[in-house]
Amino acid sequence: MDAALLTDLLPGLTDEMEDSIYIMKVDAGQFRYVFVNRAATRLSGITMDAVGKSFFEANTPEMAVYLQPKYSRVVQERRAIRFEDGNVLPNGVVSGESILNPIYGETGEVEYVVSITRDTSERRGYEDKLLNLAYHDDLTQLYNRRYLFESFRDLESIYLFDLDYFKKINDTFGHGAGDAVLVEVALRMERALGRDHLLVRLGGDEFVVAKAKGTASHEDVVEKIKRIFNDAFQVHDRQLKLSASIGVALRKEDEDVYTLLKQADIALYRAKSDGRKTHHVYEMEMKYEHVENFIHELELSNALERGELSLVYQPIYNYQFKRIIGSEALLRWNRCGTGFIPPVDFIPIAEETGLIIPIGYWVIREVCKFWKQFESSFSEPFKLSVNISRVQLNEPGFVDSILRILDSEGVSPRVFELEITESTVIHNLMAVQQTLRSLRAAGFTIALDDFGTGYSSLNMLTSLPLDKLKIDKSFIRDLNEPLITSILMMANALKLEVIVEGVEEEAQFRMLAGLNCWGLQGYYISMPLGHEQIAATLGRDD
Repeated sequence: MDAALLTDLLPGLTDEMEDSIYIMKVDAGQFRYVFVNRAATRLSGITMDAVGKSFFEANTPEMAVYLQPKYSRVVQERRAIRFEDGNVLPNGVVSGESILNPIYGETGEVEYVVSITRDTSERRGYEDKLLNLAYHDDLTQLYNRRYLFESFRDLESIYLFDLDYFKKINDTFGHGAGDAVLVEVALRMERALGRDHLLVRLGGDEFVVAKAKGTASHEDVVEKIKRIFNDAFQVHDRQLKLSASIGVALRKEDEDVYTLLKQADIALYRAKSDGRKTHHVYEMEMKYEHVENFIHELELSNALERGELSLVYQPIYNYQFKRIIGSEALLRWNRCGTGFIPPVDFIPIAEETGLIIPIGYWVIREVCKFWKQFESSFSEPFKLSVNISRVQLNEPGFVDSILRILDSEGVSPRVFELEITESTVIHNLMAVQQTLRSLRAAGFTIALDDFGTGYSSLNMLTSLPLDKLKIDKSFIRDLNEPLITSILMMANALKLEVIVEGVEEEAQFRMLAGLNCWGLQGYYISMPLGHEQIAATLGRDD
């Protein structure tokens, strides 16, 4: 290939190209410039005046030492070689993406090396912009969740905080005002903490301060976060005082970022439940109620299938008959791997999640089976009491569903005493009235449980179709005989039988027996018993 011919033809063909083109002639181990186009001149400063010169004659020694091995490799390996971009060259220019191609002569030796270099600075700028978008929150320009998880490893602690009652700002002033507050919070964070800490907006009004090892104590960081909210925030034409709740997670072993953030979230929930405007440090040994509740919720959903639920029966004693005249079915949960969970810990969760509905129907079926098994041991006026949740009572078709169960099990509704609480009634009195009337008409006995602990009123007692009152144990704890006497007289006037719960001492038993109280229930009478144990007590005169 004639070099002079290349020099004559190539400028017109290549000078409008954006890629830089260098043609070098191989000359006894040296490389001499044959051609450079305009783009190459703009990128490197090498002009056509360098034609015939080697790298060492046309460049600085540092640049020549950089270029010589690259081109030599093409000759030695006799193949095209690609070189990535992004390196800062000895001349201070950032290298583009280059591909060097060998051109062979008539004898088969590499006679020329052609380099085509693309200036990727514009692309790198676009990529940098995308990277910035990928790792930054677009509203506050703080780092985002992805950056926290992918790029920050050597953590000593995490501080997760959010703004107390922030929703009220959005609801009252609009989301634009809320966004302005969040931006101001970010600016204050950068001024107070930006030098030594990673600052992250997780989303919404949740922010993270991540502290590396060797910086200030966690108490100092908490105080700095709290001071962010010392000054009022300008929202439209108002000055608003805001506060934050803070959850702190301290790295104690080899916890990763995900674990620390989860711990900080648990601690934040605790800080809010403690009254907000405060902080809480996560403790591994501490039981956190909302976490326990969530675990219970997950496990409770499978408790029936696993056979973890069971019933025990606490007898109800009548002093006049001198025998057991009823028994209350009490739900128990023996959670696999944990043991017995107190009803106070799982019944509210079952109600909140709606699991109480299938569990409640299961209880009805189990009580029916218990009745059928020991029916010969029962004598009038024996009743089996079952607690009915407000969720069950308000379920459409509840009356029909419970009657279908009893019909399929071959048990009469007259066997059952359904217990409801005052809190069940108070929020939906008219609907509950209708449901209770239907249940009572079907043959069920209706009892008002925990009387005196909620919203008791004469109007409620007279407006509901009730048969019995169950008096809470708090009424007999102090042996307040005049009070119990008044309740018994009132119940008698309303033709209601009374059962007193929580009878645990002989003095209580004797006082209530002396007052001719219809039913007595509590540990002095009997603790809750299993199927066989309760059957052994039935019909026995004492």
